Amino acid sequence: MTYLLFIIFMLVLCITDIKWLVIPNVIVIPAIAWGLILTRHWLPALVIFGIAVIFYQRKTICGGDVKLLAMVGAFLGWWVLPIFVLTGICIAVYRRIKIEFGILPYTPFLGLVSIPFIWIR
Repeated sequence: MTYLLFIIFMLVLCITDIKWLVIPNVIVIPAIAWGLILTRHWLPALVIFGIAVIFYQRKTICGGDVKLLAMVGAFLGWWVLPIFVLTGICIAVYRRIKIEFGILPYTPFLGLVSIPFIWIR
């Protein structure tokens, strides 16, 4: 049930990020809480939150993406670190292939990379 809940949260957040370029706090904050309650991955969630804040300060990702990464850490634990790296690689490849881009939603790439990690664990 934990992973089904993660997939539902991720799909909803992907849709909102693609459609409106927003990751609503109304969804992501309760998702972080549910992830922490169900899995108890406090430390991975905090570590990735701290790393994401550094990227946010460098204007590499937006504020919603910081919370989104904390949510992934809360649900998937330490697997969030390779997911973070693979997501960055996916975005870099996408940008290389598609030269004309404006604001690029981060959530679909994170979802594309993180959901398969459920079955790897």
